[in-house]
Amino acid sequence: MAKITKETVEYVAKLASLKFEAKELDSYTARFKRVVEYVAKLSALDTEGISPTSHAVEEKDPRLREDVSSKFADADKLIEAAPAKSGRLIEVPKVIEQE
Repeated sequence: MAKITKETVEYVAKLASLKFEAKELDSYTARFKRVVEYVAKLSALDTEGISPTSHAVEEKDPRLREDVSSKFADADKLIEAAPAKSGRLIEVPKVIEQE
């Protein structure tokens, strides 16, 4: 099992663009350890003969609705209200940075 350290939590937090105070780091390290320990317990369970599922409960009709495009009635108002735009496109801040 992987050893969870403060450094591990800091690394994962950086990947997720999160910042923790020093006092929070201890708490999150302990929580992360518990999650990993629980996953290890689940991995040790004998699942022979158990069919994989995608949902916790069986759905009566698992089909998704048809994907249909439609015109947004107030698109011009939405674009007009956007804080940053380029023509009819709304500009959003970059959230993923490459190292």
